[in-house]
Amino acid sequence: MGVIQCERCGFEWELSSSRQKTILCASCRAKKVQTVHTKKGKCIPWSGYFAADDVTPIHEDGSLVVVGVRRCGHTDCVNPSHIERIHDGKE
Repeated sequence: MGVIQCERCGFEWELSSSRQKTILCASCRAKKVQTVHTKKGKCIPWSGYFAADDVTPIHEDGSLVVVGVRRCGHTDCVNPSHIERIHDGKE
C-alpha cells in the first residue's frame, strides 16, 4: 500500500485500503467534545481562550476562568464541582 499525508497538519500514515479517501488524519478529523467522563465525574472542557502555556483557561481580557485547583487533574476543566477554590484570606 501507499502512504498518505494529512492536508491540515502534514502527518503521514500507511493506507489501510486502496479505497480510503480520507485526506485528514484522525486528530484533525476529531470533533470537539462537550464533556469528558472521568473517575471524578464529568469534566467540562473550556473552549475559549488559553494563556501562553496553552492549558490555563482565560477570558478574552486575560483574566483567569474559575480560579482554583482542579481535583480532576484536567487544567482546562470548568466544572464548578471539580474546582477547589483558593482562598487568599482577604474575605
